[in-house]
Amino acid sequence: MFDLRIQIIALKLAFIAVIYIVFPFLVVRFCYYFYQLITHGRKEGIALFCYQTLFNPINFIFRPSLLTQGGLVHRRRCIISIILLGCLYSSIFAMGETRT
Repeated sequence: MFDLRIQIIALKLAFIAVIYIVFPFLVVRFCYYFYQLITHGRKEGIALFCYQTLFNPINFIFRPSLLTQGGLVHRRRCIISIILLGCLYSSIFAMGETRT
């Protein structure tokens, strides 16, 4: 019980359980707010596929000038979800051990 190696393994297992819960939550959160951004956050007269976004709706995240004030809020929440997913992935790779 007081063995440091066992405690580290237990912490890793607990962290993996948290990852399995948080990852789907962040993906659903991104999809929801991106949908809100696309449907309610565009300025009037901006089409979903237009030359301003190079015919790619993901580019609405990179072009805040095409969004309304509500769209900017949804954009910020999408970016936060992407950053947290990146941190989650980097922590997964940092946890890995190299074996020779």
